[in-house]
Amino acid sequence: MRERRVDVVDDTYIRAAPERVRTRLDDAAWCDRVWPHLTRTLQRDRGIKGLRWTVAGQVVGEMEVWIEPWWDGAVVHHYLRGTTGPRAPRDVAARHTLRWKLAVHALKDSLERTSG
Repeated sequence: MRERRVDVVDDTYIRAAPERVRTRLDDAAWCDRVWPHLTRTLQRDRGIKGLRWTVAGQVVGEMEVWIEPWWDGAVVHHYLRGTTGPRAPRDVAARHTLRWKLAVHALKDSLERTSG
């Protein structure tokens, strides 16, 4: 099977401090549940601005979550760039996007409910 390019870009606003969003990225178990199809290797820790990883598995390339302060919360930018890995399903980008959207919206609901 021929490698295919994978590019995922997503932006989600969360009405919570960037620091609170970042704490979830430090939870390895949460990250493993969100991205079970990827093996992440930390490439750059940007503090409250987020993380960048190299990834292997169903996608080979790089992934980033960038947390941008915005008004009374943060815009959470998510990027995945690379090519399909061995045994990647044809719709790997769509599956990745769905997993991310479910996770980031659950995080949004949780943080906004507790942010008063």
